[in-house]
Amino acid sequence: MSLTTTTGAAAEEFGELTARVPAGQPAPVVQRRWVTIATGDHVGGVFWHTKPAALVLLHDAGASARAWDDVLLALDRPAVALDLPGHGRSSRRGRGDYRPRRQAAALAEAIRSFAPGQPPVVGVGLGALAAIALTARFPESAGRLVLVDTLPGTLSPGLRLWPSPSPGFAGPDEAAAYLAERGAPDAERTARLETERDADGTWTWRHHLGGLPAEAPTGLDDPTLWEQLAAIPAPLLIRTEDGPLDAASLDRLGVEVPDAETLTVRPGAQALADALRSLTH
Repeated sequence: MSLTTTTGAAAEEFGELTARVPAGQPAPVVQRRWVTIATGDHVGGVFWHTKPAALVLLHDAGASARAWDDVLLALDRPAVALDLPGHGRSSRRGRGDYRPRRQAAALAEAIRSFAPGQPPVVGVGLGALAAIALTARFPESAGRLVLVDTLPGTLSPGLRLWPSPSPGFAGPDEAAAYLAERGAPDAERTARLETERDADGTWTWRHHLGGLPAEAPTGLDDPTLWEQLAAIPAPLLIRTEDGPLDAASLDRLGVEVPDAETLTVRPGAQALADALRSLTH
């Protein structure tokens, strides 16, 4: 296992964050690192502040570590947001298999390198399901499991936003329009962060979901993770008022995971950051 740190490109990649820092708060130190895991693949992470990470955060399908920017700005605590395999600056897999259970080993290895000491692992969407899988299989690598607006069986079916193959684009603006037509939130920023320019001049998704091989699994949900979730001590579900989780899913959580804690917050990055702050020390 090897670890690489890069700060030379930080001003370019993270320069926009300066304008987003809340008034009166100093700009955080943000840097990107990679770890090469046993398979030879690498996993990328975005580190906030210079002290050991008090939280590990995992994003949803089609996003990257940068999806947590607003939450981490509001939180203002040491943390690391990881790029899931096949997303952001992490390696793509030739077979295109990004199901939650298949991500557990790579993420656990990255967490042991990036954030030893069993910090809480916070996940949303696909990242939440991957967090269940890694916490159940590698409990020594992760602290408390925190799920944000996600339970097994609640992901949107298939890859609605990222049909494969997805088209190429003339630029990020065209990609943003493509996402907006499909109802994606914050389409402009997502397109800017999650596209890259190919050698032929076209712009394509930085993640692999829009260019999966024909044999790749397209269903990323895994309702069978309920059994693993039930075996994890005291998981925390943070749900947003009027958010995506329905009453049936919440009732099932109460029955199958009776020691789970549920916290309801208002929409927005600040409310989520406030909820996560109590997990840091």
